[in-house]
Amino acid sequence: MTAPGVDMVVILVVLAAIALGVWIGRITSYRKSALGASDTIPEIYIQGLNHLLSERNDEAVEVFLDALRQHPESVDILLALGRLFRRRGELERALRVHQHLLEQPALAPELRQSVLFEIAQDYLKAGILDRAESILKELLDRQPDHLEGLATLAELYELGSEWMQSIAVRQRLYKTGARGQRPVIAMLYGELAEQSLLAGEARQAKAFLELARKEDPENPRALVIGGRIAFDRQDWGAALSLWEKLLDSPVESVVLLILQPFLSVLRYAANDTDVQVTRERLLKMCNSPLAVKLLAHALQVVEGTAAATAYLRHVLLRQPDMRVMQVLLELDPEAPEPALYPVMAVAVRRLAVEAAVFYCQSCGYQSPQYYWRCPSCRQWGTFSGGCSL
Repeated sequence: MTAPGVDMVVILVVLAAIALGVWIGRITSYRKSALGASDTIPEIYIQGLNHLLSERNDEAVEVFLDALRQHPESVDILLALGRLFRRRGELERALRVHQHLLEQPALAPELRQSVLFEIAQDYLKAGILDRAESILKELLDRQPDHLEGLATLAELYELGSEWMQSIAVRQRLYKTGARGQRPVIAMLYGELAEQSLLAGEARQAKAFLELARKEDPENPRALVIGGRIAFDRQDWGAALSLWEKLLDSPVESVVLLILQPFLSVLRYAANDTDVQVTRERLLKMCNSPLAVKLLAHALQVVEGTAAATAYLRHVLLRQPDMRVMQVLLELDPEAPEPALYPVMAVAVRRLAVEAAVFYCQSCGYQSPQYYWRCPSCRQWGTFSGGCSL
């Protein structure tokens, strides 16, 4: 059975269960007055499900729309059907179903809100952002605290890189009690700060970073950008004080974005008695294959090839790994020396096939590039450098 087929069967079961529940609910509600009522699912539901099973989707739509006329309580089935079509990429059918629901004069206000939200989702999936935005605004005018509507509107603005609008919506989400909004708002201010830096507006960038820190004082993105601003003006102490905080960040992979300037700052601030401790903490934190590779290349640029290969040999003796050995061979073609032969034997036996890449801890998306926001699941701050050696 194909993957789409599996999806269809699963959802058919759900639709059948909904239909059964609706019909049993009717029987229960009218038990005293509906003498003689059948306790079976209406034939029209069976007919619609058969059409779906046979992939005759247009016929299924017609049947279920007719079912709505005969059985007004079947709104939930139509909502589920529209979601099914949207998940399968059949957006015209999804919109047709949901628009038909919206046109029902007797539709309860709370159900009308649900239908509006589904239509907005249809347009969002189709990439018609302006139409999705107008529908979401209509929904939120009627129900300002609609959490799903607010979250979807924020996502829509982020798709269009409209960071200030997204911040405003996420602030509304925060005020309505939605969790996890302030760190995301700080990330969005980081987007604005980076835009300002690219435009040569350092003062505006600093203002956005201040706003980011008010939302999330230890926000890793604000620390990265603030340190870069200090580094560019050769304020080594300020850069170091900001970047040191990344060593305590739960988002350990962020430090990989600034390894080369971080090592440079440590060299420039060599007279500081705590610098060596910080350097050791940095090296210890880089404990995944990707982190080791990036750190080795940064060491080569800042401290020279000898420092980089010495670091790699130290890692190999502590934890044999073929990916680390490959980096060593790239930097030193004469490696490995006899002392590393036993290490190579162990590494071969433990050979891992995973690539040294960043990955999303939320959905598993992999990329050689770091993203503050996962391109796949669109979650913020979920990228990691992989498992430890």
